[in-house]
Amino acid sequence: MQAKRPSKEPEVVDHRTRVGRERRARTQSRIIEAALHVFAGKGPDAPVIEDFIKTAGVARGTFYNYYKSTDELLEATSKWLEDDLIMSIEAAMEELNDPVERLTTGVLLWMKKAESDPAWCAFVVRVRHHGRLVERQLAGDLRAGLRAGDFSFPSLPVARDLVIGTMREAMSRMTQERVPKTHAEDVARVVLQGLGLDSRMVERALSRPLPKIRRLARSIE
Repeated sequence: MQAKRPSKEPEVVDHRTRVGRERRARTQSRIIEAALHVFAGKGPDAPVIEDFIKTAGVARGTFYNYYKSTDELLEATSKWLEDDLIMSIEAAMEELNDPVERLTTGVLLWMKKAESDPAWCAFVVRVRHHGRLVERQLAGDLRAGLRAGDFSFPSLPVARDLVIGTMREAMSRMTQERVPKTHAEDVARVVLQGLGLDSRMVERALSRPLPKIRRLARSIE
């Protein structure tokens, strides 16, 4: 009796599932990319669903398969863009332990990203939102620097506002006018001075070569 050949149906199902998942990821990425430009141009409150549908080139029903409101899309876009960058920065700094070096590197890499990606810069400025990963990394470096005696500030919230506020205003200026080539370094210098470092320590921190950011492959979901 001839043995039955194994069915290939599971392979076909797996292939279809994989193709469908990849197609869904591409569509979602397209909506996120459209949201970046729409929110950067209009701010977080002005856009309506039609703005994203038109920019992304998707049907209304397709859009609602992913997001139910502009607020939901805004939250998803903010989390994706900022968490993606901060995870890439963390990966680049994985061998750095000194809190001054870590904070300096983080500020410089963030500002360099703003310089190289105007749409991303405008989005962060207009939306004025920072994800949990951003806040967690910054708080950790500030606490470590304070414990080590490198930083001096009255409270963690004040230090956080100094860093975030300085960078946000510097990025806002970048969306309105040309800035000098030393803008990122100048911002980092002011931040470090504000955190209590003397000029010698500041210049030493700024003299270290920057690590390269490697993009991390992550699912939007």
